[in-house]
Amino acid sequence: MRKYNAIISIILIVFGAVGIFLSLNFEARGGNVGDPGAAFWPILLCCGLIFTSGLLLVQTMLQGRKAAEPEEPLIDYRSAGVRCVFIIFGIMIAYAILLYYFGFIPATLAFVVATMLAMGERRPVWIGLTTVGITGFIYVLFALIMNVVLPKGIFL
Repeated sequence: MRKYNAIISIILIVFGAVGIFLSLNFEARGGNVGDPGAAFWPILLCCGLIFTSGLLLVQTMLQGRKAAEPEEPLIDYRSAGVRCVFIIFGIMIAYAILLYYFGFIPATLAFVVATMLAMGERRPVWIGLTTVGITGFIYVLFALIMNVVLPKGIFL
C-alpha cells in the first residue's frame, strides 16, 4: 500500500503542476472590478491537489519508517464497495452523454436519482427531495447568481 500511495501522490503532484502551467495561459483578469480571472479557480484547485498529495507522500514516507510488516492485498474486486464504484463510474459516463443530448436539468435529475439508487437509498420521498434540492441549488448558484450558462443539450 505504501508503494502505491507514493506512486499516486507523485503522479498527482505532476498533474497539479501541469494544471497550474496550463492555467497560466488563461486571461489573468476579467473586465469586472474584483474579478480574479479565469485562472484563479483552476490554479487554486491544482495547488490544493499538490498540497494534499504532498501530505499523502509525507505520511507514506513516515509510515514506511515505522512499520515494515507485509502488506495485505490492495483491493478486493469482488466486494460490494468496488462493484458500487464501477456502477457509479458508469452512471457518470451516462451523465456526460445525457448532458450533451438533453442539457443540465434533465441529466442532473437522472444522475442524482441513479447515484442515490446505486448507493442503496430506496425511500422515494428522500430521493425526490434530494434530487430536486441538489439540482435546484446548483441551478440557482450557477445560472442565477453567477450568471454561468449551463449546458442546454442538442435535443432541447
